[in-house]
Amino acid sequence: MAQTDLSPRRSLRSIDIFFMVVAAAAPLAAVVGNGALGTLLGNGPGMPGAYLIAGLVLILFALGFVKMSPHVKGGGAFYAYIRHGLGGRAGGAAAYVALLVYIVMVVGSVAGVGFFCNIFLLETFGIDVSWKVIAAVCLLVTGLVGYREITLGAKLLAVLLSLEVLVLLVLIVAVFSPGSDATVSVVSFAPSTVFSGNFGVAIMFAFVSFLGFESAAIYSEEAQDGPRTVSRALISAVLFIAVFYAVAMWSVISAFGPDKVMEAAGENPGTLVYRAFAQYTPAIFVTIAEALMVTSALAATIALHNAAARYVFALAREGMLPAGFGKLHARLQSPHVASLTVTIITAVMVAAFALGNADPLMTVLSSTFGLAALGIALLQAVTSASVMAFVSRQGSAVGAGAKDIVIALVATVCLIAIALLILLNYAVLTGELGALDYAPWLIPLAAVLGALVHGPGMGRGESRR
Repeated sequence: MAQTDLSPRRSLRSIDIFFMVVAAAAPLAAVVGNGALGTLLGNGPGMPGAYLIAGLVLILFALGFVKMSPHVKGGGAFYAYIRHGLGGRAGGAAAYVALLVYIVMVVGSVAGVGFFCNIFLLETFGIDVSWKVIAAVCLLVTGLVGYREITLGAKLLAVLLSLEVLVLLVLIVAVFSPGSDATVSVVSFAPSTVFSGNFGVAIMFAFVSFLGFESAAIYSEEAQDGPRTVSRALISAVLFIAVFYAVAMWSVISAFGPDKVMEAAGENPGTLVYRAFAQYTPAIFVTIAEALMVTSALAATIALHNAAARYVFALAREGMLPAGFGKLHARLQSPHVASLTVTIITAVMVAAFALGNADPLMTVLSSTFGLAALGIALLQAVTSASVMAFVSRQGSAVGAGAKDIVIALVATVCLIAIALLILLNYAVLTGELGALDYAPWLIPLAAVLGALVHGPGMGRGESRR
């Protein structure tokens, strides 16, 4: 008899989902960009410990997240969880905050491409191309790719990810190998070091390095053992990412010495990791790391742009944005209007930074990623609160109980604390543009707008059929 069941085959193992999550992590960008900035602006040699703390908090968050994921439509989006647990207005507020997060991250990522590509071209070919010109080219490429909805092939991404991990492993082995003159010390993990300086900035840069890990939840229906498979994969992936980032950053700090790394980062945080490579590995690895950083940043920009466009498209379909944004291209079947809208908004924002002569790394990337990290922390805190509400109502029916409520409560408190730390230290991230100190107000503004225009499909209690 012919197969009539149209539900997805449960073929994915934990290891399959694990690699999908890790593939989205962009490890080189997390260390070269976020790690170096966290070292300079945050807690100095304590940055490796910040990665471990961020990982621990996200594991607590993930335990509740995967418990709820099989019962929520559109499981990859935080706002779907929030509206399911806390109602339509809360979901609408979350949707607009999430859209803001992705748009500002595109802006920061574009500036990152400009900054790191400038370094690569200058160091490799002796060509000094302004980050502004490179950013304009990046916006054009990203806009064209998004308009046509071209996705980077999974095999290409897997190869790039593997190369990023391998080149960082080369540095780790070189620094920690016997005979190395690196100053290896566990001071980076001592509480007095981890919580020193501007810890809020350090945890912000660590936190944003995990962006997208929650996407594992969308594979619940295809996992061999459903939520249990996803839970194992998600927690394993977060643990691996946290430990790998921490060890990689520890190797960078050891390369310069815990007492000298702040001075080295102050010279130029964007080249800190490259200088560690130059000291402990053959010159070819510096070039490879610089090239991979550009490809990593460009791939991340394309992914963020597509995610933002998908948010615009989905919200238009749900009645939360004008219907025109939800149109598909007649031939390409791509969300071309949504993509073009994101391109225009991000281009205007990048142009404003460029006209203000903002530093692409110290102001544009740091301030936008800081704002995004604040938004993500708040979204995850509210998602954990939604898990508590959901378990309180559905408890025994979904195999959850008091333990799950306690875990979600602890995650909520930790995430709120992280959000407060980011907010209190946000002015450190704005560089010479003091007007950006007020940027966090965009988050409550977006939340209020989203709550006011929440669509007809945003009611409580929607679950997967």
